[in-house]
Amino acid sequence: MNAWQRFAHLLGEENRLLGEVGSHALVLTDALVHNVPEQIEAAERRLEAARLLHATAYSARVAMQKRGFGGLELAQVCAYAPPSLRRELYSFAHQITVKGIALRMTVSNNKALILAGLERIARTVAVMQRASTEQTGTYRRRGIIPPPEGSVLVSRRA
Repeated sequence: MNAWQRFAHLLGEENRLLGEVGSHALVLTDALVHNVPEQIEAAERRLEAARLLHATAYSARVAMQKRGFGGLELAQVCAYAPPSLRRELYSFAHQITVKGIALRMTVSNNKALILAGLERIARTVAVMQRASTEQTGTYRRRGIIPPPEGSVLVSRRA
């Protein structure tokens, strides 16, 4: 296998692994939407494993690219490829760009879902704190009469 074939193999492997990272990120999105902690944790572990594999493949490809071409970008390197491999390399580079954009969108959605969940937790804790510290009884002539039960459930009017 010559150097160009090796580079094409590394680029193809990086492309494949980036696709796996994207699919694992979508699984995490589904788990976040369904709000099942076990599924969220399992999806996060699989996503992290896929991310590490992709990072390794990316590092190997970038190292080979820098050794051969210095600071040239991937599209510029693809222009130097032999005609038999040029189309395949451009295809891989384009797919990596598209998958990277899709992954950024998925990560942004996942962050928004996580933040929304944290905000729900914060609101719930605030309601529980108010219920435990405020006097929710009825005012009478001689003071406050506490309610018969000390529930933290919030009515629709709260």
